[in-house]
Amino acid sequence: MIPAVASALDAIVGNAVALRNANGAGRAFELYIMTGIASDLANQGWDVWLQRSDGTLVNPTDSDRRFIQRGGAPTGVSGAAQGADNASSLVFRRPGSMREWEIWNGIQFLGRSGGSHEIDIAIVPREVGTALRLLPTGGLPGGRPLVSIECKDVEAKGSADEMRAFVARLYDLTMLTWHDGKIAHLPLPLTYISPGAPLPDFRPFDSFWVGNRETFNTLVRRTGFSSGATAMTGYYGIQPRGPVTPGSAEYLSLMNDLITWITSRLR
Repeated sequence: MIPAVASALDAIVGNAVALRNANGAGRAFELYIMTGIASDLANQGWDVWLQRSDGTLVNPTDSDRRFIQRGGAPTGVSGAAQGADNASSLVFRRPGSMREWEIWNGIQFLGRSGGSHEIDIAIVPREVGTALRLLPTGGLPGGRPLVSIECKDVEAKGSADEMRAFVARLYDLTMLTWHDGKIAHLPLPLTYISPGAPLPDFRPFDSFWVGNRETFNTLVRRTGFSSGATAMTGYYGIQPRGPVTPGSAEYLSLMNDLITWITSRLR
């Protein structure tokens, strides 16, 4: 997977990129899915680029062309004042549009409970990342990403408990219209608000059922699922994808569906 990741990053930047990937189970799998999204968007004509942790873009003529995958425990978005040596991200934009979107790996989001939840791969408005990087030490976004992908690179089939955990995570991250005034303990920016904009581009949801269907949520596994794991996915709007391996039919189907969703929703 790592050679495919490196090739995707090189193509996005237009020059060789030094890849620093984290050790640990599943981390290469996460990078493969993350860079696959960016690569497919670029192939569809979207503007895609690599971003350092301080928010600066990696240009093909830069002497420092690195992609850094954060190792260790998941955290939030690093502040620009902390330098450029923390986790990199990918940015994309529809040609001719002023709106930009960031693809994150291993970022924690704050839920209504005040608890934090890691999302393996998330897509959020770039304004949210910009606002967090302006904080001295960065921070955790509050709320639910527009795209949430849980990655599992393990041999055993996915269990019902694994799916329940993902459903519960998204439940706590979902902000509803009637939560207004009840989440003052959460710091800005919330993922559904573009900081500084007169109105949020993505408002709180009317219900959890609606929130599950107005976002793209998938549990991606290198192996498959048990029948118990898939039983609840339809109601909760979770897409079980597996077995997903490099170049497999299930991988191609996942990417096609995700790029189609992005093209129709993120303008």
